[in-house]
Amino acid sequence: MRRILFVLIVLWAESLSAQTLEDQMRDMRAEIQQLRQELNGLKQELRDRSPIIEEVPVIQAQVQEHAQTKVETSAKFPMKIFGTIVSNTFWNSGEPNWLDIPNIAQPSIAGLKPGSFSSSLRQSRIGANLEGPEVFGMKINGTIAMDFFGGIPNFPTGQVMALPRLLYGYVRLDGEKTAVEIGQDSMVLAPKNPTSLLGTAFPTLYRSGNLYLRAPQIRVERVLASGDSGQIRAVGGIMAPVAGDLSSGAGSSYQFVPPNLAGERSSTPAVQSRLSWRAAPAGPYEQPQWEFGVSGHYGRERYTNAVLPSWAASTDFDVTSGKLGMGGEYFIGRNLAAFGGSIAQLAKSQGGFIEGRLAATPRLSFNGGYGTDHLFDFVKFPAPLSRNGTFFVNSIYNFTPEFRGAFEYQRLSTQPVAGSIRRNNHLNLTFAYSF
Repeated sequence: MRRILFVLIVLWAESLSAQTLEDQMRDMRAEIQQLRQELNGLKQELRDRSPIIEEVPVIQAQVQEHAQTKVETSAKFPMKIFGTIVSNTFWNSGEPNWLDIPNIAQPSIAGLKPGSFSSSLRQSRIGANLEGPEVFGMKINGTIAMDFFGGIPNFPTGQVMALPRLLYGYVRLDGEKTAVEIGQDSMVLAPKNPTSLLGTAFPTLYRSGNLYLRAPQIRVERVLASGDSGQIRAVGGIMAPVAGDLSSGAGSSYQFVPPNLAGERSSTPAVQSRLSWRAAPAGPYEQPQWEFGVSGHYGRERYTNAVLPSWAASTDFDVTSGKLGMGGEYFIGRNLAAFGGSIAQLAKSQGGFIEGRLAATPRLSFNGGYGTDHLFDFVKFPAPLSRNGTFFVNSIYNFTPEFRGAFEYQRLSTQPVAGSIRRNNHLNLTFAYSF
């Protein structure tokens, strides 16, 4: 154990600041926005310049170059392919539910020594950003992305045959102050995630105070006010009524069509909204230096004996000043299994997380934090697990803007209602190459 702690301290002192993979999509949007501005500038230059015949072919060639990037689409609009190859090499001291990104510690198996070691690339992802025409003064763009976290086949070496999974697939109409989005994206509720290169398929602290879900939705975003004191921004919409009960209703086999479970049987969509105050970002897809937000969720779930509400209220914040930063969120709610809340149980719970960040150098950063989710009102909502918490610390190093490495330590503690606390120590060495 002393050797492990020594290695952890050494590697922690060698890492640095880098974007998370979730930030990659925002960067792609910013690049396309810049490309759009350059293209409009060239078109304006073509209109303003004197009609010298020998210059026209040169300007037309520049416009053509900007109008179509590396991959040609049938609609002749710009498209950019992106992706990240992610390698996770990991070690566990106990019996976690997921080996590579554990979120619940399970009891030891009789007759077997606890612990595991392996490596995986199933968090790797690939996708595309597409630009479209202008409609009603709003620019159309679309994003689609997938990873390989969809499970493994029932085969002797199925561990290396990761199956694809849809992450994002949406179309946006972006105006000056208003945007409309249709498709699958991260939910509106509690959008903040801890800084980690390890957790990309599911974010770090999932089921330990960090609510998360990507789901089909229709939402509207609007900048209500903007000035020297920042921006007031509102987001609201409807979302597919996912109850998080597929495993209990469908067994362990794959389903060809979505089953009609508690969420679908409610016959109503879930509703989510968020109101935030943030610093005015440098561009439409830039991360603001500070932001404070409140958000809410309401849905219904119909079971054989009752219709139950699913609701949540959340507050979040994120602040960066110089080399230091911190962020977090807090929530309270009921029946939040689909979002990783209530420790994947039908119950009332509250929780959240907090993290601190240090950008030691332009390449090296240190990040750490703690998240917890615990149930209350056990008389009305009996459940086998009462509390789940995770402490994490990591260091991230940018070898180049495209190639990053990280070392992360997590200590996971799961408290059952009856019995002793289950713990798992997790070490993870991550390398990510983005293109």
